[in-house]
Amino acid sequence: MAAALIGEAFISASIQVLCDRIASTDFGDLLRQKKLDEPLLMKLNMTLLTLSAVLDDAEEKQISNLAVRKWLDELKHAVFDAEDLLDEIDTEALRCKVEGEGQTEKLTKKVLNFFSPSRSNFYRSMNVEIQGLLQRLEGFVQQKVALGLTEVVGRKVSQRTPTTSLIHEPFVYGRDEDKENLSKVLFSDDASEDDVSILTIVGMGGVGKTTLARALYNDDKVNEHFTLRSWACVSEDYDAIRVTKTLLESVTSKPCNMTDLNLLQVELREQLKGKKFLFVLDDLWNEKYFDWKCLQTPFNSGARGSKVIVTTRSENVASLMKNVPIQHLKPLSHEDCWMLLSKHAFGNENHNAHPTLEEIGKKIARKCNGLPLAAETLGGLLRCQRDFKEWNKLLNSSLWELPYDKSDILPALRLSYHYLPAQLKRCFVYCSLFPKDYQFNKEDMVLLWMAEGLIPQGFNGQRMEDTARSYFDELVSRSLLQKSGEDGFTMHDLLNDLGRFMSGGFFLRLEERESQEVKRLRHLSYARGEFDAAKKFEPLNGAKCLRTFLPISIDGGPLIISKKFLHDLLPSLKRLRVLSLSRYQNVAEVPDSVGNLIHLRYLDLSQTAIVSLPVAVCTLYNLQTLLLSGCSALIELPADMRKLINLRTLTLAGCSSLTKLPADMREMSSLHYLDVSGTKIEGMPVEIGRLRSLRTLTDFVVGRYTGSSIGELRELQHLQGRLRISNLHNGVHVVDALEANLKDKKELKDLELAWGVEDADDSQKEGDVLDKLQPSANLEKLTIRFYGGFSFPNWLGSSNSFSNIQFMWISDCQYCLSLPSFGQLPTLQTLRIERMEIVRTVGVEFYGDLNGASVIQPFRSLKMLEFVGMPEWEEWEDWRPSPSGASVLQPFPCLQKMIIRDCPKLRGYLPNRLPCLKTLSVYGFCPTVSSLEFLSHEMMAELTSLESLFMFNSFHSVRSFPLGVFPKLSTLVINGCENLESFSIEGVDQNLSHLNSLRIEGCPNLASFPDGGLPTPNLRHLVVDGCKNLKSFPERIRTLTALEGLELYDLPNLVSFAQGGLPPNLQYFYVTDCDKVKPSVEWGLQGLVSLKQFTIAGEIWAPLLKEQLLLPTTLNAEGLLHLTSLQKLRISGCPKLQFLPENGLPPSLSCLEIYNCSTLEKRYEDKKGEDWAKISHIPCIWINGEVII
Repeated sequence: MAAALIGEAFISASIQVLCDRIASTDFGDLLRQKKLDEPLLMKLNMTLLTLSAVLDDAEEKQISNLAVRKWLDELKHAVFDAEDLLDEIDTEALRCKVEGEGQTEKLTKKVLNFFSPSRSNFYRSMNVEIQGLLQRLEGFVQQKVALGLTEVVGRKVSQRTPTTSLIHEPFVYGRDEDKENLSKVLFSDDASEDDVSILTIVGMGGVGKTTLARALYNDDKVNEHFTLRSWACVSEDYDAIRVTKTLLESVTSKPCNMTDLNLLQVELREQLKGKKFLFVLDDLWNEKYFDWKCLQTPFNSGARGSKVIVTTRSENVASLMKNVPIQHLKPLSHEDCWMLLSKHAFGNENHNAHPTLEEIGKKIARKCNGLPLAAETLGGLLRCQRDFKEWNKLLNSSLWELPYDKSDILPALRLSYHYLPAQLKRCFVYCSLFPKDYQFNKEDMVLLWMAEGLIPQGFNGQRMEDTARSYFDELVSRSLLQKSGEDGFTMHDLLNDLGRFMSGGFFLRLEERESQEVKRLRHLSYARGEFDAAKKFEPLNGAKCLRTFLPISIDGGPLIISKKFLHDLLPSLKRLRVLSLSRYQNVAEVPDSVGNLIHLRYLDLSQTAIVSLPVAVCTLYNLQTLLLSGCSALIELPADMRKLINLRTLTLAGCSSLTKLPADMREMSSLHYLDVSGTKIEGMPVEIGRLRSLRTLTDFVVGRYTGSSIGELRELQHLQGRLRISNLHNGVHVVDALEANLKDKKELKDLELAWGVEDADDSQKEGDVLDKLQPSANLEKLTIRFYGGFSFPNWLGSSNSFSNIQFMWISDCQYCLSLPSFGQLPTLQTLRIERMEIVRTVGVEFYGDLNGASVIQPFRSLKMLEFVGMPEWEEWEDWRPSPSGASVLQPFPCLQKMIIRDCPKLRGYLPNRLPCLKTLSVYGFCPTVSSLEFLSHEMMAELTSLESLFMFNSFHSVRSFPLGVFPKLSTLVINGCENLESFSIEGVDQNLSHLNSLRIEGCPNLASFPDGGLPTPNLRHLVVDGCKNLKSFPERIRTLTALEGLELYDLPNLVSFAQGGLPPNLQYFYVTDCDKVKPSVEWGLQGLVSLKQFTIAGEIWAPLLKEQLLLPTTLNAEGLLHLTSLQKLRISGCPKLQFLPENGLPPSLSCLEIYNCSTLEKRYEDKKGEDWAKISHIPCIWINGEVII
């Protein structure tokens, strides 16, 4: 049975840790050596235990008694100071231990050194500080009587509740009518004055606005109804640029680096043009009318029926929308509240089986006042709790009587916090250090909690990482943290408020600082800026107790931090446990003063410019986590890394200049996680098998002459996740492969086995080695590269060997004549086969043995199949099942993507009946794939799902491409089809509305496009390159209003182009090496207000530009200034051009490129040209390939 619900005090766990430290072996050694005053420490221990006995009573009373609250806050400071003091003593003991082990002097010299005067002085000063601390704590003991604090007798330790499926989707109760009302509006294409309708969901915090909006957003029918969907969390910190960028990135599925609101809105408007979209603006607080009008400006370009859902607590925000449907969310009924609470409390267990608890539970549900968030958190609190007394205690708690004021801390939420175990309280409060709506990663949080001392060591025999993960899962299970996306988690803003309220003055988000005193501040976070100057950190002067310095990134991009902070302020923060300088690109070295940060447990220098670490880093004996990923300039690690005896996590991923690891790394026995992927290390340190605590080792590199053999892997019994074993050609013996014992490493999920690019010295030996490297049946991904054996082992295609395999990649196995029976792997989803140089036939062995009794439908789960670089492959034999199984055994029933590349001898047909195929790519050197007959008529008729077709240097006999064959085609790329002359639209009964990208390159015989133009109303990108016989362009191109990019290259005979004007919404326009094209006023260049990138190339532009006063011998400002969205201007091959506009270029311009324009080059030369000042403000300038700014 679960233990009692007890309101454990926030610092109970801290005091327990302090007492455990005093009773530890290390402190016992110091007492025996008379270094510390034993009576003093015993008195300190007893005083701490005396205070601990009344903490639970204080935790209860401090909510309504201000004096108790102040007493408790002051005690927290004293306890935190005690933690730092004992940590300093522990660290000195660690230093003595490490330095003593590293000495080679005689024993007598060691003893003399051990009792040196400097060490005696240290412990003398520590005894003085302990005495002062004891006096402070005794003062708290005296005050507890006056405050009426009493001991809680027989207190049980609250157990952690099990993790549950509640980690996934929330339960929705009592919102059917609300959802139905909103759905009717969503599916209605009626709009008032505009094509876009606004729906507002209004309600108090915690009532379920976001949950309802999410239920609508993820509804399958809604998904089908709208072409585009996007979700943006607005929050209290309103930022129009951030919100617009979020919407734009979601719509385009691409990152966006623009920071100008005008450019962002222009781009969003173009993306939405003519499309029906659904946007959700969640948690809108801003009540300024003009801010709202500005934000919604781009929305009006959407198609009729587009909708925007706004969730807000504010009626004033709702009133801004004017005449729009408002759905007021009322609190849930008591019954619905009970159903939600019971679902979280009982999970899948029937609550009717507990009638007594049900009666109490319904009374608790009534106290939730209809707020789902309260019901969820209380249900999580009661999860697996089946004791009547504990439910009754919760029902009758005095915390229900607390007023619900403007602090927005619901009594139900306070209860959920109050009854958390002490360890979870600190972990929960720590999460509030992050901004509202910030999405954090579980593993990152685990490392931070460990560094802050929030996780007990060796709890129930668990690793700290596992204990931390269980804490995290429990917070999720209790609905105190919420799943967000695939890998992220967030904290509801009300719970964030609760965490910050409970954190007192110990936590600070720098940008939200008002008048908070920093003298005793412990934890700091701040939002990184592009340039973090020294002034930003001035409030931290005097923050001597600071433990956490944690910059948080909302957006990407390069960042700079003040050197003054690094050299002046950082050395003064001597109690730091967490320090992050990640992503600051001007951090090229770490000051030696970092060695004075003796409490440091977590150091993040990832994605900085450091070349090496100072030797002083090796004196950080408490360091647990060192993050160096993405430090591409890092060339070496300190030789004394072995001194970091507490280091558990070391990430070196992407340190591409690093060639070796420290030789004595084998002594880092605490190491659990080592990531060396993307480095250039040439071998593993000798005896790496001694790192028996390793759980994750991303790469094991076999050295040529020195280092560890793979036999060392036998000692690493707990490896999990991903492992890459490379350079297996470096003298690996069969006995080493057998000793590696991969088959028993059942937690490995992703394995890569790689030999060298050189020819195999002994193919038979390599075959034997691979046979002995058979992995566990639990493996999900397997890659084999540069294997030099003649054949593959039997286990490779066996469903018994791989019951869970999902991904297989076989590459550069140049001596293998045939492929394994991959078809019989029931869970395989992705198969890549590359450069199998002597394989001639892909036959029945590929699908599986027809004579075997266990043959299943071949490739029944496969979604992606790729063949690349098969120079001798001639035939792909069709699958011929027995007549009785013909309807069952057709292979590839789920295949969605197929790529065939560089297979010059392949002939015949592709497999028939690929009903789910969406992408087909045939490219590279495949000359015998000469016609669309390669796609049999039977196959083409069944490719009704095809969305993308890529044809490179193939299909040479095709003269006319039938555009209407594939009705759902959205992307078509044709390259190097030598005999292609035209496109056929015969049989096309309607517009090719799905086609949005068309690229035609290297088709020298293409002469024209279909009469009447292209029936492609949604075409967005059109590229024609190297079609030397093309004389005319599609007619009525101006009608392609969705076209954003138009690129014409190397079309020497093109004459007829853009009759009637260019498409009005062009953003990118390039015309190069089209000598017969005569630019015309009819094109309407000056009307292209959305144009972002424009190239003026060659003298062919002179007549047009002269006629429009754009380019006689100067560029006239008026012409270019009409291009109000222009970001990039390229001027090439205009030697007669003498000047750029006298009145300036468009203010939106961010990049100017000048090539082969001799007069301009001289006039605008960097800092020397007479007109340099006129362009020096442009962020990026290129002249003849050399970047100036």
